[in-house]
Amino acid sequence: MGPLHQAIKDLQCVTFKYLDNNGAEIERKLEPMGLFLKGYIWYVYGYCLTRMDIRVFRLSRIGELKILPEHFVRRDYTLQDVEKQFLNRADFKKVQAVLLFQPEMKTRVLDEFGFDQVLVNSDETMSLTTYFSLMEREVQKS
Repeated sequence: MGPLHQAIKDLQCVTFKYLDNNGAEIERKLEPMGLFLKGYIWYVYGYCLTRMDIRVFRLSRIGELKILPEHFVRRDYTLQDVEKQFLNRADFKKVQAVLLFQPEMKTRVLDEFGFDQVLVNSDETMSLTTYFSLMEREVQKS
């Protein structure tokens, strides 16, 4: 994450190879604007000069990162804007999941989800109903 973080701070463009959801390796040129952690996965967001739009990329799928000498003027776009643009889209497919956890996982489950989302069952197992969007597939569509 070091070189990418430096490129963000120095407002320098980057290029990289990216492994998309179909397993295809694609090349991207990006004005990196920020990094964020979602769950245990790091992402970079920025203005993609290849697609001429804001894009989000999973760091674990980025290879051959090169910092370019080309500088950019930061666009007026924040991580909150990214969330609004992508998370509020009604056309994302959502999958409902009911998670069941054993009692020995109580501390970890409550750390992750909080008391208000977790139901403690009579047998001391815990259950949680949640929804996962298939946002990543939609965001990365070419």
